[in-house]
Amino acid sequence: MESIINNSPVIVISRKIEKNFPVKYVSNNIRQFGYTPDDFYSGELKFADLIHPEDRKGVLKTFKHLNKQLTEFVQEYRLVTRFDEIRYVEDRVHIRSYGSNDAHIEGTILDITERKHHEMITHQRQNAQGKSLTEISLEGVLELLVTNAEKIRPGLTCAVMLLDRDKQHICRVIAPNLPLVYKEAIEGVEIGYGVCSGGTALYMGERVIVEDIEEHPYWALYRDVAKKAGIKASWAELITASTGEILGVFIMYFNFPNAPKKACFEYLKSNADLAAIEIEHRIANETFRESEHKFKTIFNNINDQIYVSELNGNLIDVNQVVVDSLGYSKDYILKSSPLDIVPSWYVQRASELLKVIDRDHKAMYEAAAIRKDGSIIPLEINARMINYNGKKTILSVGRDITERKKAEKSKQLNESRLEALITLNEMTAASLDEVAEFVKEEAVRLTESKLGYLAFMNAGETELIMHSWSNSAMSECGITNKQFIYPVKSTGLWGEAVKQRKPIITNDYAAPSLLKKGYPKGHVELVRHMNVPIFDGDHIVAVVGVGNKEEDYDESDVRQLTLLLQGMWKLIQRQQLISALSKYSEELSKANTKLRSVNMIKAEFLEDSMKRGHDLVHGLDILDDETLNVLDDSQKEAISILLSNSERLKLLVDAILYNNLQQSGKIEYSFAPVSIGSVLSDVLLNQILLIDEKELMLEKDIPTGLPPIKGDKEKLNEMFVYLIHNAISLTPKGKCIGVGVCEENGYLHVTITDKGEGIDEDLIPRLFYKMYQVDDSIARMYQGLESSLYICKDTVDAHKGNIWIESEVGQGSSFHVKIPKWTETENT
Repeated sequence: MESIINNSPVIVISRKIEKNFPVKYVSNNIRQFGYTPDDFYSGELKFADLIHPEDRKGVLKTFKHLNKQLTEFVQEYRLVTRFDEIRYVEDRVHIRSYGSNDAHIEGTILDITERKHHEMITHQRQNAQGKSLTEISLEGVLELLVTNAEKIRPGLTCAVMLLDRDKQHICRVIAPNLPLVYKEAIEGVEIGYGVCSGGTALYMGERVIVEDIEEHPYWALYRDVAKKAGIKASWAELITASTGEILGVFIMYFNFPNAPKKACFEYLKSNADLAAIEIEHRIANETFRESEHKFKTIFNNINDQIYVSELNGNLIDVNQVVVDSLGYSKDYILKSSPLDIVPSWYVQRASELLKVIDRDHKAMYEAAAIRKDGSIIPLEINARMINYNGKKTILSVGRDITERKKAEKSKQLNESRLEALITLNEMTAASLDEVAEFVKEEAVRLTESKLGYLAFMNAGETELIMHSWSNSAMSECGITNKQFIYPVKSTGLWGEAVKQRKPIITNDYAAPSLLKKGYPKGHVELVRHMNVPIFDGDHIVAVVGVGNKEEDYDESDVRQLTLLLQGMWKLIQRQQLISALSKYSEELSKANTKLRSVNMIKAEFLEDSMKRGHDLVHGLDILDDETLNVLDDSQKEAISILLSNSERLKLLVDAILYNNLQQSGKIEYSFAPVSIGSVLSDVLLNQILLIDEKELMLEKDIPTGLPPIKGDKEKLNEMFVYLIHNAISLTPKGKCIGVGVCEENGYLHVTITDKGEGIDEDLIPRLFYKMYQVDDSIARMYQGLESSLYICKDTVDAHKGNIWIESEVGQGSSFHVKIPKWTETENT
């Protein structure tokens, strides 16, 4: 117990009721005043010696009459420490008798200097010259602070130095008891290292203690001024606003060299904190000429919400920002219970927060307020205990942190989105259904929606084929015969993402709209809705939709769904390409096995004939012509399959490599004047063996003297190889292909014709897609890569030209390419 007492701020003391009240017992923590218990036990000191001379008579008189009138008593007075400092104490005493003539005054002594100091300032500023609280200037309040701080001991003079708005100069020195010559020397000085204690502290942003001005380098330029002012030591503490902004410095000067003790640092800091509070609360009054009207203007128009409440939480006053933010009238707010405007979770914390404020006189925490429309505003509350009209109240400044909460939420969502994309990228072995299911549920989760769906487009972009609804939607839906195919033409808002070819956000689904077509009975009720199309090139391949988010959908949600669906589509593409490569490799393997089997039959037959003594000619005679022809046809078929699949595999691999380069941004073009006739002639020369092998006729119409085009020769060469090889492949043996060029309005128009079977009109637009469905199933989406026509379109687009196909089933096809000519301006 003794250890606990000695380490606490409360001094336990027993004094005998005799002259000057000698101390019979005192706890060891009397040392905080510079004395030891032995000082009293030895008789060197009596308790009366500690009492301030101005308070001694009254205190001793109270002690003398204590046993006659009161058995216990509490009084406040001043003590003088061994360091000649004046401290205010609260003395709680009671009488205890140990015999008829042996009475003691026992009790506790507590240092209340800081509290008393603050009370005096508050009292003085409220009553100075009969003026009200709002009529006293900032300088007047700070003068009260300075003069009260000086009362702690003789030889102490205090000052407050304020920074200018640029934080570069000391603009004002408030020190009523310092010589005018000193104030004139300091005011207006630029802060810096060595500009006495105050200027150095402001410059370095930290406390400065100078125990002896005569020897310290900070005062080298101001020692003469210090001598004239009669100061020998200087302690400076920064005055810092709650925002961290440095407002000025609080300084204690002594007329003798002096080193601070722990209690001195606390006293210095407490005065600087009081100055900071006064400056922050008074800066508005200074700016608006200290008028009550201007103070109210600031109170009501400051950006933050301000609440003044009793200790039980009942509101006394609020500013206009509270009224505007919440939507209630001021009378309603002040008459309402706190439960009406704060969420339940905050009510549960309120009692604990009040305890913290009561203990620490301040607290910072997060809370929330309920608007009249039911929505909730998140707030950061900075609360402190204040004296309001003579009673303790709580001043709470609430800052709307909606944007900060959104940013925190966005950060969390972005982390979740990144995790989802990483997980999706790792689903290489998953099936299409598993990938689609994951993406759909993640789309709902990451947009904080209540439901969602995923639909794929048919090849012609005429129908939305519903793949699946989210689990939450299925649990709410009451439709028994669910529709899975939605014609885009007749579909309402859900089809607008395809019709308008962009994301569609509907944050008020109940609002009238000509675009809506309604939904069947039992369908999930929609409040908000958003759907996003996913493109492969300029072709829509899928649509994802989400609904019933608590807040409005925005562009962040659009970006999230776009990234998620693009990741899904790339994964599907990768899986389909792997499937295509596997398929062609398998066909090549089968053909190769078949060819080897046919050769093995021949080899075994000949080997067997030789063993029987037949010569090679005789062996061939035994193998009749029909058998040999069958074997030759099988070989031819196997070789044909090998060549066909090898060529297809090569085109597919080339297209995949191109696709990878394109996605990584490594496709580069080098434009220069190019002769289209030269390019076409080179390509035809490289394809002449194939043309001769198929006995095709070539109709060539490439005039001489054609102007150059603006192009990349290498890329154009590759493109026309694809197109002419395609014409050769499609044209039956003995038929005709054509290559022609003509000038058209600043372009050169190249036409490549074949006499193949022709292309169905509905299929033509899809041929230029990177991946398309020739049979409306996802299983054959690699056809676009295999044809390489999408590479041709990319090349033409890069040349700012056009490419298209004209075809008629049974009559062949014409592939058209138009590329701009090289102009004189470009040549210059």
